[in-house]
Formats: sequence, C-alpha cells, structure tokens
Amino acid sequence: MSNHWLMTIGINQYQYLQPLGYAQADAQALWNFLVSKAGFMPDRCLLLTDTSPFVEGQSTYPTRENIKLWMDWLCREAIQPGDLVWLFFSGYGVKSDGQDYLMPIDGNLADMAGTGVAMRSLYESLKTSKATMQLVLLDMNRERENQAGTQVGSQTVELARELEIPTILSCQPNQLSHEASDLQHGLFTAALLEGLRTEEADMSLATLKRYLSERLPELCELHWRPRQEPVVVVHPPGKSHQVILPDLGIPMTSGYHVGGAERKTLAEVAVSSATVTPTLVATQEHTQTVGSGSSIRNPFDGNLDDIEPRSNWQSEPAVTPTETTNGHSASSRNIIHTEEDDDDGSFWQQMLLWGGGLLLLVLLLMSLFGRPWRQQTAGRQPSPALSNKSGSVAAKPKTQEQINKERLDKAQILLQNNQVSQYSEAIALASQIKSGQPLYAQAQDSIERWSQIILDTAQGRANLGNFSGALAAANLVPKDPQPIYAQAQKSIKQWNAVAKKQQANKALLQTAKGLIKPEQASSYNKAIDIARKIPAGQPVYTEAQKSIAQWSQTIFQLAQKRASQGNFNVAIDTASLVPKNTPAYAKSRQAIAQWKRQQHKT
Repeated sequence: MSNHWLMTIGINQYQYLQPLGYAQADAQALWNFLVSKAGFMPDRCLLLTDTSPFVEGQSTYPTRENIKLWMDWLCREAIQPGDLVWLFFSGYGVKSDGQDYLMPIDGNLADMAGTGVAMRSLYESLKTSKATMQLVLLDMNRERENQAGTQVGSQTVELARELEIPTILSCQPNQLSHEASDLQHGLFTAALLEGLRTEEADMSLATLKRYLSERLPELCELHWRPRQEPVVVVHPPGKSHQVILPDLGIPMTSGYHVGGAERKTLAEVAVSSATVTPTLVATQEHTQTVGSGSSIRNPFDGNLDDIEPRSNWQSEPAVTPTETTNGHSASSRNIIHTEEDDDDGSFWQQMLLWGGGLLLLVLLLMSLFGRPWRQQTAGRQPSPALSNKSGSVAAKPKTQEQINKERLDKAQILLQNNQVSQYSEAIALASQIKSGQPLYAQAQDSIERWSQIILDTAQGRANLGNFSGALAAANLVPKDPQPIYAQAQKSIKQWNAVAKKQQANKALLQTAKGLIKPEQASSYNKAIDIARKIPAGQPVYTEAQKSIAQWSQTIFQLAQKRASQGNFNVAIDTASLVPKNTPAYAKSRQAIAQWKRQQHKT
C-alpha cells in the first residue's frame, strides 16, 4: 500500500521582509485537513512554520538550511516506491537573474541566490525521489516593492512542464497573491481548502483545477481584491485525471459544491481549519517508525479529535427523526420494524412500565425511612475523593502533568496571532513549569524557540529601519536562555545608539522640510544645506538624499518656468541656486548658458 507524504511550509515573521498575516495559518490548516479528513498519517506529514516544534532533535524552524535538510531527508530516505508526496508553501516568492526562489524565514532580497531556496533544486529533488506522484502547491508572489515586472513564477511553470511535476500556483506570473483578514487565510488557500472538502469520491487534478479557476476569482471579488487566477501546470495532459485525493472512506464535511448554494461560508472554513493548533508534544514515547528503516517523531501525536473542533466533523451523522416507509418515525440509523417486531416490542414496553413503577416505589420508601440511616452515618466523614462539602461528587484533582500541559496548550493558543507580546506571554506561561516537573524539558525547548523568534523579529525590524520597534521586541527576550538574552542585550545597545542618531537625523530632516516655501527657490536651497548634514551610512540618510534630489529638481523647474515667461535674468539667478552634486545641477548649468545666449540676442 502506498503512503501519502506531506511537507507544508508557512512563514509569517520574516527576518528581512515585511511580515505576512496568514501564511502560517495556511500551512497549518492544510496539515489539519489532510490528517484529520483525508487519511494522511501524521507521522508522514511535516509542518515547518514560525512556531512548529523540534522533530527527532531537528528544528522545523523554516530557515533555508532546515528546509533543504528536511527536503533532502524526505526525497532520499523517507519516500519509497509507489508513494505520493505533496509540497505546499505559503510565503514570499521572488525572482533574480531569471531564477525563481522561495524565501525562507531568513531570506534576504540583497542576496536571493545565497539565502533563497531555488525552485530548480526543489523540483529536481522531488523528481529524483521514488514517489509515483508529486504535487506542488505554491501560494507565493506577494513581495510587491522589489518584484514589480519580474514575472515571479514563470520559471516555475517551465520547471513543472520540463520535469512533469503537477504544480498549482496561486496566481498568474503578472499578478499578486492576496490575503483576507476575515478569512484568516490567503485567498488561494481558502479556495484550496474549500475545493478539497468537496464530496468528490476521487479528487483529481482536473476537478481541483475547475474548482479553483471558478472560486478564486470569485473570492477576490467578494473581498475587494485585484483579480487573482490560479496557474495549473499538468504535463503531459493525461495526468490531469490522476487521483490526488483518493476516497478513503472518511466522512467529508457536507455542503461544498462547486456551483451549488450549499457551500459553507468562508468564515466557517477559516474557523474550522486555520485557528486550530495541533498538540505540540514530542516525547520519547511518541517516536514512530516511518517508511523503511527510517524513524521520525510525530510532533502532533495524539487524538485527532483534538485537531479540529468536534462540532465541525463527526465520525457518524447525528441521529435525526426521519419518516420511514411504513409511516413510523425512526432514527436514520435504525432498522425499520416489522409487525412481529412490534409484538415483541409491546411485551417489553409492559415490562419497562412495571419496572419503572417498582423503581419509583423503592425511591419513595427510601425517602420516608432513610432519615435514621442518615443520622447514624452523620458522624462519618465522607471520602474527599468521592464528595465535597455540599455532598456532591467532587472532581478528581488534576495531576501536575495535566496542569503543565494546560499551560503549554494555553501558550500555543496565544501564538496564533504571531504578535511579539503574545510570544512573551506564552514564555511566561511555560516558565511556570519548574525543573523536575513533568514536561519541563518540552517547556524549556519552547521557551528557547519562542525567545529566538522574538529576537529574529526584532532583528527584522531593525533591518527595515524600525529601531524603536526592534528595541520594543528585544526587551521582551527573557533572561533564560542566557545566550539568546545576551545577544538581545548586545543588539539593544547597538540599536539604542542607532535609534538616537535616527531620531536626531529625523529631526534635522524635518527642520529642512519646515524651511520650504512654495515658489521660493532660495527656501529649497536652504533646505538642501540642512539635509546634507546627515552623514552617509546613518539612519535617514537615504531619505534625505531623495529629498535633496527632489528639491534640486524643483529649483530647476522654477527656473524653467521663469525663463518661459521671458524673465531670463530671474531664471538664471534661480538656476544658480541648484547645488553642486545634485541630479539637476548639470541641467541647470546648461540652461544658464543657453539663457545667457538668448539674452545677448535680445
């Protein structure tokens, strides 16, 4: 029997890029669905997100190195002949020198080739694996400012065709992939989850393509986003009828139809899929054998009922009265009774009636004659395990392990919004688990991982020039673990110094802007003199240089305006105010010479 493998990656808090809102929820929701509804085995499903736990001592934090290590293990060791594998990514996709890259959490646009994960390397790894079928799902291409016109995804399409790996991209190469706060998902993932939840007996690529092609543009319109259309690459075309989600006999959620009115609301999909955090437990007892001769600890081991709220999926339909063929009301799960059954039923109904009457009589006698017995036993102290002060049955005291598990579960819930302050609160909860108590080692691993995430977030803010935000985050790093705290304190000292310079330079630039008076060229010249006091390499320098370039151009435009009115003397005086080493200086010198010649002619 073939195995289904899954590697799902979702990244919110990038170190060098603006954070995303719901990429982690995208990856986690797909993991939840495929494990709880589609029969994928949890010990064959890898989840790499900002907060995913260690597996067999190996970090699942989605750095470039970790993604490549896990991909290498999956394709070279875990996957066996006949297996099927899915790869899902939600995060930034970029393009450099004609090559597409997925950006890991430590990806840097200044060095895409050195910090990104090349799409060619991913596809070649999948192709060399022993899998019978591969499926790549990419919700990427969200980096706006630095990727305009670069057609992110075009090389990926070529690779998918060349290596014959079915691939679905969230949007066309000239489009952007969008998120929606009310869905708590990217629009592509929301549509994908809906499509996978349809009641098709055997989900094929063709079926999924039809659904996404209709539903994704519809979601864009519903949520006021620019149009986004999926790209589905299947080569050769015959693979489009290949089953990607077999009918495993597991009840699907009803109400999902491509064109019908019974489709669940997207809010319900988001709640049932995205807001759930699997139990992050990885102890020695949970180590499971995977594949042939390989082992991996399942970080989400436990009862799958905990993965999604039970109200959203039931192993059996609820018992509701239905009208049977003979007119009697019966449960939808009951067999219709025959006349002989009714005869037997009347006998037992009489027995139940007599038995019920006898029971009521016994209870009445106990209430009348039970007082002396209660008086005799009044001096006895009831067992604290069986009753409380009111005489009712008391709950069994929680064990320390249960208390500590509740603390870790509450901590995980706090992390769902990916706010630095909530990581700090989660650390405070986990820190209540003391040395020698159950789950202490797991709590310490979590504290270390969350502390590193806080520091990485602070570093990311500093890289973007937001030093006040970086300092606010770094100050939340706890004293333990000591190495991370020491690094945070070192960074705080550096950022404090830079933040002071930033503040002073911002004030300087603001002073320069305050000098400007429209139509007065000399005010722009004075502003440039002030802005030039901001040294190169210091915060706000780049912004100051942009302002200087703009102001010098404005001075030249004022000079041209006056020259066009025949005021050559005034135009020459104005153009002379354009400072050296500014973009408009050379043009202003040429214009001055021309206007002087025109003066001589007149």
